Amino acid sequence: MGRRENKVETHLKSEVTLIGGISRKWVSPQHAHVPDQIVIYKGIVWFVEVKSHDGKLSSGQAREIAKLREHGANAMSVSGKSEGDEFIIMLEASR
Repeated sequence: MGRRENKVETHLKSEVTLIGGISRKWVSPQHAHVPDQIVIYKGIVWFVEVKSHDGKLSSGQAREIAKLREHGANAMSVSGKSEGDEFIIMLEASR
């Protein structure tokens, strides 16, 4: 993860905590391309891939998000702090 991406991830984790949720780093040594964070807010679980504002999903990351969605999971990517903030607004509005 690049330095700019790390700042976005730190910001997202902080904002999730501020609204009463939890965010955990997800690393799966036996499975590549899993999203960076597992976010839990009011009983709803999200798998979130974090990118810098100009970052792009790799094809493997896009496939993994699609696979999670096919199995009924909430999975998405956020690029930059502004999309992270939009994600927080969506979480708060969902309950």
